[in-house]
Amino acid sequence: MRIIRSICGRMDGIRNDIKSKYWDYIDYYNDGEVWADTVLFEAFGGKNLQGNVFYIYKEIFEKEEYKDCKLIISHQQPEIIIEYLKKRILYDQRVTVVKTHSSDYRRALSHAKYLINNVSFSMDFIKKPNQIYLNTWHGTPLKFLGRRIRNDAFECNNAQRNFLMADYILTPNELTKKVFNEDYMIQGIVPGRIVDGGYPRNSVFFDDSYKEKIKKEYGLDGKTTILYMPTWRGNASQLDEFDPVNEIEKLAYRLGNSYIVYVKFHPAMVQDNTMFEYCKNVPDDLEVYEFLTAMDGLITDYSSVFFDYACTGKNIYLIQQDRENYFKDRGVYEDIEKNIPFPVAFSFDELYENITKVSSMEYSDFQQEYCKYDSLVATKEVVNMIFQDERNQRVDFGEPIDLYVIDFPVTNEQLLTIVSKIESVKYRIVFVPKRSNGYFRNITIFDQISYILCRPGDRLKIGEKIFVSFAKVVKLIFSSSKIENGIQKYVKREQHRLWGNIKIGNIYAKHTWLPTALSSSVKAWYL
Repeated sequence: MRIIRSICGRMDGIRNDIKSKYWDYIDYYNDGEVWADTVLFEAFGGKNLQGNVFYIYKEIFEKEEYKDCKLIISHQQPEIIIEYLKKRILYDQRVTVVKTHSSDYRRALSHAKYLINNVSFSMDFIKKPNQIYLNTWHGTPLKFLGRRIRNDAFECNNAQRNFLMADYILTPNELTKKVFNEDYMIQGIVPGRIVDGGYPRNSVFFDDSYKEKIKKEYGLDGKTTILYMPTWRGNASQLDEFDPVNEIEKLAYRLGNSYIVYVKFHPAMVQDNTMFEYCKNVPDDLEVYEFLTAMDGLITDYSSVFFDYACTGKNIYLIQQDRENYFKDRGVYEDIEKNIPFPVAFSFDELYENITKVSSMEYSDFQQEYCKYDSLVATKEVVNMIFQDERNQRVDFGEPIDLYVIDFPVTNEQLLTIVSKIESVKYRIVFVPKRSNGYFRNITIFDQISYILCRPGDRLKIGEKIFVSFAKVVKLIFSSSKIENGIQKYVKREQHRLWGNIKIGNIYAKHTWLPTALSSSVKAWYL
């Protein structure tokens, strides 16, 4: 039975490889070509064009100094985003929309000079050294991220990889920077710059003229307007019978005609075109923050939107009726959660009381801690930064990183012992999670150690795989510098794909048959 499962797993792997067409990225990486003055934008894996990426796109599209730039948008439904941009007068002959993960997408991603993303690019993508990559991320973390995410210690792999290959990582406050450094474990090894700066999507909150324009255009004057923006719980909530549409409808009915309640559900919860009787959908011809700037208040639960909206100083109401289960299953940064100054309701009845009785809120200390970089010019500053390409200001850690490979059974105690013995050097533990090996099944201290991943599925073309496999066999029999040098270009490319531009020193391992990225003058495990 185990053999059958293994065969099925390998067949699935082959099918996924064929579907991904990862070899395109290899060919494009090898050609060394980069398209000058070309910018590729991707938000939320191509599901939409919103948030920081939208505002950076808008800034570049509208400003005269960037009129010669070619703009490429990654989107899962190109015809929809083209129609939207045309309505907004944000589309002309400079703009191309490619279907995410299509052949045109792989070609554009591999050649555009500037790359803008708020999540991560595919594990198959290999960034060229002269491409410039800005990762803006998409919010201040309240919920656990990286190695803190429960039940999946390796879930952080691709986000960590993207941070390690990014030239600029935008962090709107010290909390976000701390989480990136510690929970994605990039502190001391990230080759790019972690940039303290305001979020581009928050710049609109400081544009009073735009705010008044939205109020007038949608008839909001004389009304108290509130936007309900819940997060997506995924599998973290046990509210099986919770009906967000019914609950917010009842709240809007109770608030009466002096209030207008708008709704923006997470795309994975409820469709944006849900029909309401007492609430209203956010207009689909606006980016959500453009509309949010005209609101008098915000209702959310655990979404990072409240960190952003706090820069307005307006009322923020939290509804957390599944708080106990959510915190237990999903996990939150408790030191942050305990200091949130906004009223928390545990039912929609209590939420109604908070809205009708709390006339104004004061939370200047919270603003100073989490919103201090936000400003009207934040978007302009970010765009100027990436086009100036301040490579001379990037951090050079100089000292290479030693890798200690774990592809054998270990216990918590053994891991801690290993870490204690190498604390005097710059290092990373490298886990190699092979199919069904179960080596790490009982490990519970992933949040206490710094590590990176090297999955055994090499990204090599068929001819390269044959050569490398042959070379590995020969190395077991003969000690030959020619054989070692023969696979170096594949080793370096795989290391670059997996870990960006980090400098790798010695590699220590118990076994010699390792993924290609680790097949480089491996030293015997000595701990």
